Amino acid sequence: MSKNEMQYSPEKLKNFKSIIDDEIKIIDNELVKLKEERENQKEKLAHTNVAFNQSSKHFQQQAKNKQVISRLQRKSRELHSALGRIEDKSYGVCERTGQLIQEGRLKAKPTARFDILKK
Repeated sequence: MSKNEMQYSPEKLKNFKSIIDDEIKIIDNELVKLKEERENQKEKLAHTNVAFNQSSKHFQQQAKNKQVISRLQRKSRELHSALGRIEDKSYGVCERTGQLIQEGRLKAKPTARFDILKK
């Protein structure tokens, strides 16, 4: 098969780019909110005389927020990497087989780099 047969059409790539851009916007908004919340919690704790139990809850929540922020940042990096693959026209090509990844899989998981193996 020729190289053109092993890539999605420009129209489909544009649609995938739109999906990815929308996800990036959502993640960026969530990251901003979580980072602001983290700063507000730090400031609130610094200006409050809290009991150990409340302080412990605060640090537990901070740890959870840190994990969520880390996951969102990783997802953002994956989405930006997918945008790079769209730009170089390699988006949607399975890195294992070189075949096109199923369109439904890419819509469900726009960062997919591998197709689901069929038996």
